[in-house]
Amino acid sequence: MTINGNGGLQLQGRLRSLTRRFRFSPRRRQYCVLTSAVVVTLLALGVIGYILTGMHYCFDVLVEWKISKICNQYYSNEITGYMCPELCAGDTISEYHCPQVKRKTEYPFNSNRFLARKAQQYLVVKHAVPDASYEKLSWVDSHRQEEHYPTESEYVGIVRRYIELRYNIQLPFDKLNSLLKLKNKNNHILFHASMRNSWNLIQNNEYLLSRLYEEKEIFPQVIGTCGDLFITELLDTVEFDERRYHFTNHIDLSKWRYHLKVAVLILDYLEDMSQNRFQMCSVLLAGFGISDSRMKYHDLRYISTEVSIDRRLSDGRWCTTDDDCSYHDCRSRCNATIHQCTTGLLNNNLQIVCEKIFRGTAAEPGILVTEKSPNRLLRILERCARPISRSDVDTSRPWGASKTLKKQLYNELTGIYEQLASSIYA
Repeated sequence: MTINGNGGLQLQGRLRSLTRRFRFSPRRRQYCVLTSAVVVTLLALGVIGYILTGMHYCFDVLVEWKISKICNQYYSNEITGYMCPELCAGDTISEYHCPQVKRKTEYPFNSNRFLARKAQQYLVVKHAVPDASYEKLSWVDSHRQEEHYPTESEYVGIVRRYIELRYNIQLPFDKLNSLLKLKNKNNHILFHASMRNSWNLIQNNEYLLSRLYEEKEIFPQVIGTCGDLFITELLDTVEFDERRYHFTNHIDLSKWRYHLKVAVLILDYLEDMSQNRFQMCSVLLAGFGISDSRMKYHDLRYISTEVSIDRRLSDGRWCTTDDDCSYHDCRSRCNATIHQCTTGLLNNNLQIVCEKIFRGTAAEPGILVTEKSPNRLLRILERCARPISRSDVDTSRPWGASKTLKKQLYNELTGIYEQLASSIYA
């Protein structure tokens, strides 16, 4: 069991006695109904902990319970998915765990994602829970009280229009068919379940972007699905020592060189984002990870197309300050005359990364702010985080950092990296 927040030992002791009674078959995970007392206790502990400490709690027993519930739906033909047999058999994919949160710079716990082990490899299991914008696929005949679904061709058209409206992307039908992968077309019950599960996943931003751009290798690879669950690769963590700001010996210089390498990989990743016109609206160092020597970002909840972000920020909602028109790190401006958000995105990915990851703050310096950082680099970081001059400002985003500034930063980082190599291995 993993607990985030203080008071973990007391909670852990109480839960041990509660969870000993519940065992899940590794061969076939039948749905296990927790007693109302246990559920109420767990929920109460989580709610109280959130109110008192502002933290979330994760319990492995609830992760197991969620998997058991999904598998029970699979066995009763309510859901389908290519990964369901592996997920529910227990001998291929097993050992479900809450994610470990070691540093306050990591993303807060999300109850809809957890870890699982397949052979010697760990995977990420994500639950595509519907949000406020969720739309149902089926409809009920008020006279006969029968549930109706669109035909396969109608459903393909629905998905195609949905993606076009949300992301301004027109998909060819062969790409759509590859994305949907509907199955059991000769069995109405299973086919409707497959269509329903597909629609739930399509409306999840993380799943959809990962699938649409899987050949670009910029998002975590989707390995398979089961109902509303989808399984992705687990990225190798970008590890930094919390005492990373003071480098004195050869070992520390190697760490400093590692910082520079990661920063260059992040800049390369931002180039991929720019080429595909993606905007990152919540950026944390722990969000970055490496897969086959490529930098990726594991949490896609706050990543979308620039068109989608522009539309979101300029939706005309009421505002009194610029913060009212912003979305996490994506900033916009409040129209002071009509008090409405009418302006699109004003900053860009490079500005956000320079401000939050590379430069940081006085209390929490970024990965490029150390005792070994040359003044020239620090000045570039300051200009990147707060671009003012014409050459430093992006032509399309007045609060964003320019490509010219990015090139200067890239050259500075690679130059320092090569100098360190010669001094360390001399």
